[in-house]
Amino acid sequence: MTEKIFKQFESFILSNRALVFIVFLTFILRLPSLLEPIWYLDESVYLTIGQKINRGGLLYVDIFDHKTPGIYYLAAWSLKFLGESVWSFKFLLTLWMIPTLGAFYFLAKRLFNKKTAILATLFLALSTSLTIFEGNIVNSELLMILPTALGIIFGLKSRYFISGVFFSLALLLKFPAVFDFAAFFAFVALGLNKRNVFETTRKLLRLTAGFTLPFLVTLFYFSYKGAFAEFISSIFFYNLSYTNYKNEFIIPNGLLIIKALPLVTVVLYFFWRIFSRRGKGVGKVGSLEFIIIWLVFSYYGAVFGGRPYTHYLIQALPALSLIVGYTVSSLAFRKLGVTVIAVFVILSLLLGFKPSYPSGYYSNFLKLVSNKISTEDYQNSYDQNISRTYSIASFLTGCVQTSAEGRCEKPRTNPDEKIYLWVNQPSIYFLSKRDPATRYITIFHVSGSNDAKNEVVSDLRKNEPRFIIQDQKEKPPFPELDSLIQRDYNLFAISEDFMIYELSKNLKGL
Repeated sequence: MTEKIFKQFESFILSNRALVFIVFLTFILRLPSLLEPIWYLDESVYLTIGQKINRGGLLYVDIFDHKTPGIYYLAAWSLKFLGESVWSFKFLLTLWMIPTLGAFYFLAKRLFNKKTAILATLFLALSTSLTIFEGNIVNSELLMILPTALGIIFGLKSRYFISGVFFSLALLLKFPAVFDFAAFFAFVALGLNKRNVFETTRKLLRLTAGFTLPFLVTLFYFSYKGAFAEFISSIFFYNLSYTNYKNEFIIPNGLLIIKALPLVTVVLYFFWRIFSRRGKGVGKVGSLEFIIIWLVFSYYGAVFGGRPYTHYLIQALPALSLIVGYTVSSLAFRKLGVTVIAVFVILSLLLGFKPSYPSGYYSNFLKLVSNKISTEDYQNSYDQNISRTYSIASFLTGCVQTSAEGRCEKPRTNPDEKIYLWVNQPSIYFLSKRDPATRYITIFHVSGSNDAKNEVVSDLRKNEPRFIIQDQKEKPPFPELDSLIQRDYNLFAISEDFMIYELSKNLKGL
């Protein structure tokens, strides 16, 4: 049995050597990410929430962010099984990309041919591993490529229910994945004609049923935990207000309607195919039509949030990679392919997306592993404030009094004591392993909402965090917090622009 499995594995490797090489190259390109400090805000949020989940906290209720829950639970599982460090989360992503590239390769091979599959997978591997699209950061856009690719593969095999399930898993990683599902839904619907109305309708219903199931299970879980309102409010209503940023045009989110014009074009094309004589004569919807539809829908998902964060474009990279691969391998498609690629690049730049080029990303990594640069200098190569973040976390967990044997008799904070940060550095929570005194862990979630501010002040009065840290340079107005600090806290230390306040000793009974 073991020998048979080994031979099958050997046969797979030999027949897919190009894929093996691409996966190996991806692993090499991702090595520096495994030694990155915790410096990126989104990763800090995921890790802090994952840490809280492992302590029994409930997402959206005990700790807050507005994305669908998948990435937070992946963060929690990586910390639980691989260790409580940023390396664990990065390593999870590195492992995740192996089946991701494999699934994408076989999808590309099914849609086109082996040559196109190799070229498209190589382009996707490079664009998602290098820093140009922030591929070194753990983000939902990278993670949802795998379930999306599997959803399409199963759909092409007429396993529509399973296909919908995988699309739903992508949605649970990030809401804009709904547009990838919509692209495949449109692709299936375009096959409709007078002779197959019942059959096509049944396919779409099975696809939709599969798409609905995991989401309903998730909804039931949070409802069972008494968090139905928080779940709905976070992933729907909060995101509606989130998308309105830079998308307001005459009405809230009005610009999204204009951005949706390519999607409207696909709908009009659908009706043209169904109802016009010329459209009916075009024939079966093919792979080229599908990848263009997919690119249109996934690109809309990338710009849906209204913010030109570079990693948002990763959602559109799988479809773009197929176009790049087929453009190189097919002379007949080359002119149209180059046009599509050019429109993608120009439109992205016009919308404010910029390539990410961290200075000395690979050279600093080589210096670190060869002991030519200190750990502190390496950390500060990502952000000049990183060493301060690590030192404040160490300060919070440091020792005030030690015994003659060197044991800590009096730590500055106990593991069960809470802290509060009015700074956009939630990584301090994670590094210090201290709970936030309120469910809001970033300034972003609080500054624009009076309800959130009132909740924070109420939580601080109730939980009495041992330390409150304020950023005096970049803090938005929060007079209620200032009043609470003046009344109940003493200035303990200053670290550059960070003011560290300690709860008054008379309140702590010390």
